[in-house]
Amino acid sequence: MERIYDYNKILQGILDIGEAMLFSGAEVNRVEDSMYRMCHAYGFVRCDVFTMMTNLQATIETKDGEIITQIRHVWKSDTNYDRLDYLNNLSRYVVAHKPGAEELHHRYLEVMERQPQPVWQRYLGGIMGGAGFSVFFGCNLMDTIVAVAASFFVVFLGRKIAKYEGNPFVYNFVISFLVELGIILSVHLGIGDHSGRITIGVVMLLISGLGTTNGIRDLLHKDIVSGFMNILDSILGAGAIAMGIAFAIVILKGVMV
Repeated sequence: MERIYDYNKILQGILDIGEAMLFSGAEVNRVEDSMYRMCHAYGFVRCDVFTMMTNLQATIETKDGEIITQIRHVWKSDTNYDRLDYLNNLSRYVVAHKPGAEELHHRYLEVMERQPQPVWQRYLGGIMGGAGFSVFFGCNLMDTIVAVAASFFVVFLGRKIAKYEGNPFVYNFVISFLVELGIILSVHLGIGDHSGRITIGVVMLLISGLGTTNGIRDLLHKDIVSGFMNILDSILGAGAIAMGIAFAIVILKGVMV
């Protein structure tokens, strides 16, 4: 006997998964492909999916001739590859088993409500990244100590600001400005020796090379709008970093001369 589905709820569940994948840092092409696969698994006569960094749209036609369209606005994004891994697994489960609306929603909530990774891992990763790049760019022992403190501060500020500000320009400007103030003052007080080398290493935590890479990849997949949005987002973020650092240098050079 053929199962009876609530196709409005099924499509809502598929968009929930796609939206969460975008929010977790998935590429546009990957999200679109996963949504197409899930739609085809339920036997829709026709399905059309359109995905951008900030928008999801899906229209399906059921065997009964009913046409359903749903649209989502993705208002911000983050990077959470642990969650993305589980969402990818969920999309494959949906394709293989075609769960009903209630089971689909329940499994989606299980992924979204998973215990997040410990906060200390994010701090440890930030410190290792910032200090490691600083050593790579020629910092000595005292410079590295300053880089460790600055990297901790970058992660701390990032977690706080992200709760209230989703604009990457403002986010990068505020963090780079405050961190550069701390670096320059530390060197001025004799704790470190090379503020420039420390800055170059620590600022690597803010540079969005992944956004540029994903943007180029989107362009190659003919996702022109998403590609340009990713690249422009990276350029604006890099500009904000440069402005924040320059502003701190201008202010403190005037104070310490």
